[in-house]
Amino acid sequence: MAPGPDSGPLPDLTVVLLGNSGVGKSASGNTILGHEAFESKTSFNSGKEISEKTGRVFGKRISVIDTPGILESKDLIEARCQDVLRSSTPHLFLLVVNLSRFTVEQKRAAEAAVAVVGVQGFSRCYLLFTCGDTLNNTSLQEFIFQDSKSSLPEFVRTFSGRIHLFDNKDGGKEQVGDLLLKSGHLQICEKTCSAGLRDETRVRRIVLIGPAGGGKSSSGNSLLGSRQFDLDCDFNGIRRRHRRGSAEVEGGRIAVVDSTGLTGQSLTLDQLAREIRTMMDLVDPGPHVFVFVVKVGRLSGDDSRLLGLLTRLFDGDVSKHTVVLFTHGDALGGLNLRDTIRSSSCVSKLVSRCGGRHCVIDNTRGGDGLQVRHFLRQVDDIIRDNGGRHCDSDDFSAPDGRNHGHPGQTIRNRLWISGYVHMWMSLSSVWRLRPLIHPLKIYCLNQTLFYLFITEQNLLNIKQRNSLKPENDLKD
Repeated sequence: MAPGPDSGPLPDLTVVLLGNSGVGKSASGNTILGHEAFESKTSFNSGKEISEKTGRVFGKRISVIDTPGILESKDLIEARCQDVLRSSTPHLFLLVVNLSRFTVEQKRAAEAAVAVVGVQGFSRCYLLFTCGDTLNNTSLQEFIFQDSKSSLPEFVRTFSGRIHLFDNKDGGKEQVGDLLLKSGHLQICEKTCSAGLRDETRVRRIVLIGPAGGGKSSSGNSLLGSRQFDLDCDFNGIRRRHRRGSAEVEGGRIAVVDSTGLTGQSLTLDQLAREIRTMMDLVDPGPHVFVFVVKVGRLSGDDSRLLGLLTRLFDGDVSKHTVVLFTHGDALGGLNLRDTIRSSSCVSKLVSRCGGRHCVIDNTRGGDGLQVRHFLRQVDDIIRDNGGRHCDSDDFSAPDGRNHGHPGQTIRNRLWISGYVHMWMSLSSVWRLRPLIHPLKIYCLNQTLFYLFITEQNLLNIKQRNSLKPENDLKD
């Protein structure tokens, strides 16, 4: 990424760095431009001037605006942001926060930055964390949400997934490309210097799951850009087979599984687990993302129960591969989506299980590529956050065979429990034939039934304790 002159043609993108003093704004500007364009050092007397430098990044002419501490120069910075918002040049606001500390002062600065960009600019504002080298083997999401008493998780949720991490010590251009790709200012095919990421995201394997009649088939067609899935227009509306389609979309190939419409009326956790396995087989070696498709509007009791089962099933590491897609976006009218989510306990718990990741789509606007691009951007974020790794059945249980988070809640444990329950029912039937059985056999049968009874009671107690554990509700 070679530097370019500070004057000349209009830039392809203007990036504005906002935040408190000493959080790494200048260092982040240098990382973006790929050279020491801004003076970056710790000083008790922070600068009061706005500095702008321009360079060529991934073939694009990008102008970076480095601002002083916002608490000391709010009026000056607000005037400059308004100039950027009025310009015709695409722009991106980066609210820079030091990952190692989110103090009361840092929060005040972050809130001031949000106020400066206003409602008009907030949708193009990303939360940029610095000091990524301090995370070690912890993911950004785990670090943010590990302290429930901190004000950071609630603040992060307001950005609806628009967060990114920089390691300015490393200064690698890969993280810059990821940010531009995530924010929609770079296409995968343009990111030629990041072949590894491009190869991972070229075939994005997606599984659509949700209640019958929720709009999975229509959403699949919207994502693929063509009618590959026939809509279920009969009164029953439930197919018996999952379907797969694929297409070249946004510079990469995607494979989509349109699952059968599920109903929570009589579905058990074990049956749901088996259905998930069947879906996964259609996108071998495994899907990158599970998409829970939920129709905006009133949920039936069966649909609510199904969403509850999905929330219980997709726990642990597998939840990192999930996102909620709301269909019938036109039904929202002027309502706020977050308020709509909060109005339903089961929906808010499902969104919370997905780390707050959600998107809305109106399938009646099939030709609208913008909403598809926005959703695929979230898919790319999930793939990138998981290092390009796909999901497989082993993700439903701990690697060492133990279930650290929720005993008895993995697919393998559920199938094991199910086997014992069926055996219990079979032996209970045999119990009624005791008069016809030899006394010694009756004794052995009694001992077996007693052992299974104690085992089943223990498993039910475990399930009951897990069901009483509080879920992390969506607080945003």
